[in-house]
Amino acid sequence: MPTQNRFCHQNYPTQPAVPPSFHKLSAAAAADGQFSGLHTDFGVREVIVVHGTFMGEDSFAVADVLETIADGAPLLQAPLSAVAERIRERLRPMTNWITQDIGNYTNAFCSEFQRLVGHDPAVRLLNPTWSGQNHHQARADLAVRLLCRLNDLQPGPDERILLWGHSHAGNGFALLSNLLANEPAAVRRFFDAAGPRSTAHWEQARAILDAAPTPHPWASRILIASFGTPVRYGWDSDGYKQLLHVLHHRNYDPDNRFCTRPMYPPHSMADTLSARYGDWVQAFAIAGTDIVPPTAQSANEALNVLLEAGLKEPEHDLDTRFILPRRVGTACARWKTGTRCHADGQNLLVEYEPCGRLTPLGTPIEESILGHGVATTIDWLPAHLDLVLNALPVP
Repeated sequence: MPTQNRFCHQNYPTQPAVPPSFHKLSAAAAADGQFSGLHTDFGVREVIVVHGTFMGEDSFAVADVLETIADGAPLLQAPLSAVAERIRERLRPMTNWITQDIGNYTNAFCSEFQRLVGHDPAVRLLNPTWSGQNHHQARADLAVRLLCRLNDLQPGPDERILLWGHSHAGNGFALLSNLLANEPAAVRRFFDAAGPRSTAHWEQARAILDAAPTPHPWASRILIASFGTPVRYGWDSDGYKQLLHVLHHRNYDPDNRFCTRPMYPPHSMADTLSARYGDWVQAFAIAGTDIVPPTAQSANEALNVLLEAGLKEPEHDLDTRFILPRRVGTACARWKTGTRCHADGQNLLVEYEPCGRLTPLGTPIEESILGHGVATTIDWLPAHLDLVLNALPVP
């Protein structure tokens, strides 16, 4: 999106500002690569690694619901709050144990990342992390947490921070770019839409932006690498220095090389499970696919007005015009566009050669989670690092 994007949404299909590039990756070819340039060539001081949807501490809002009930039942407040806290403490470790590095960033992933790049930059998972819930308010909260993390780091003029995120973490980065662009009226509308929040990180974020110029100086120090991020929120080019999107993609039509095979009508089950055309989840999880718990309804309704501003109603053919409910028909019409690429940044369309590792179900990791899981695997980390380093322009 342009400068002063002011939280406008991307449309479907997108018109990428920079022509996408195609890459065929081999895990073995990059295994012995040298990655110290992340610090020496690009000045990266810290890498912040952020998981995607459903991999957080309260991905299905169970703890949030319990706390809401507790607020209205004083006699049950203490036990329900204790259960909610235990859920937040235990869900993330349990998720790590079940998924390992397939569709999820782990401590082992960060350790390997650190080994590859050497002592600099520091590589850390975002902590405290975000909920991982699939809706506007959760991703807005991620953007606010990231802003507060930048405040902790206080990057200097010659230092860079690399945000490395999977799936909807990238959409949290998109919201952060709009916050760092720091157009006062737009930022005020963002915080007003989110509603009054007594949580310390929201209050801190608002104070940070109130005291900063437009755009915030940190914006010029932010490098972003998103992996498998669905096309949702618009990016403000005043809110970052460099932006890369790594997207699992396999061509299906020589005349539409930048598009994925349309999600509607549905793929065959075999094509879906085998990720025949690339990351099915990235293409599916666009506007209209949020799952909003009761505890977040009001905030999401207000944020929806802001964050889906500029999102056009799709053109309907007979195959989608009469689908009910209406929002499902609208989502189907958008899936028909086969939108793969983001409007801004460099879209790196990647075809993966099988590396030989299988999931516990016996399928290649390149097919895991319908093509969405490969982005976070340790096996492909060297190849992804090599791809990112070669795509970033040397300062």
